[in-house]
Amino acid sequence: MNVNEYGVDFLMSTSYNMSGFTSLSLEFTKPDDTTLTVTDPSVSVPATPVATTAGTFAANEYISYTFQLGDVDQTGEWSARLTYVDGSKRLISEIALFTVDP
Repeated sequence: MNVNEYGVDFLMSTSYNMSGFTSLSLEFTKPDDTTLTVTDPSVSVPATPVATTAGTFAANEYISYTFQLGDVDQTGEWSARLTYVDGSKRLISEIALFTVDP
């Protein structure tokens, strides 16, 4: 991914069935330590499996977010972390790292 791109899907596997979510919050930390936080419905849990370069993500076990104009405004290493809530629990994912090129 390159700086200033948008319309690009960010997919992240949790290996956990999230079909029962009541809220989702995806926090990106940018190279300068500022954050971009997006929530449902912008962050979704697709009900169909998807093949990626990291393998196949099972239905309901990954999230999808489409970067919007202005989201990707810095080059360098970014991180992402998902917070999932349902009727009985709150789970926080492992940190996923990715690089944004110039």
